[in-house]
Amino acid sequence: MTRSITPDFSTFEVPMDTWSEPFWQAGARGETHMPRCLACGTFRWPAGPFCPECHTQPVEWVAAGQARLYSFTILPVRGAEPDAPPAWRIPALVEFDAAPGVRLVSVLVDADPAHVAIGDRVEVVWQPAASASVPLFRREDAE
Repeated sequence: MTRSITPDFSTFEVPMDTWSEPFWQAGARGETHMPRCLACGTFRWPAGPFCPECHTQPVEWVAAGQARLYSFTILPVRGAEPDAPPAWRIPALVEFDAAPGVRLVSVLVDADPAHVAIGDRVEVVWQPAASASVPLFRREDAE
């Protein structure tokens, strides 16, 4: 079976605002940081102006920690030629050990679909897009 493919993000414009900008800035450095409420410690994702628990505004941006595959699906992607073997795209939902409650939707790349499982440890791979880098994920123990 072939490995999963990386989508082309070269023309993708990342929607960025004051609240999400630190996430994208950390990504430009190859880091994954998430906002945590300074008042009650709740992580808020997506980033926004008020904590969903205590409704205060101040946040600190902290490293998200180890990422794990929470859920995924495997989609065949047809090639240009009708006889070409299918390629695979694996949309994924990823959670982070150091950011409880945060789940990020992305894509698992360079993976053999036959060997992907919920709970797999994954690492962030930041892919350049038109206006920022976007987070993709790769299995840590990729064959």
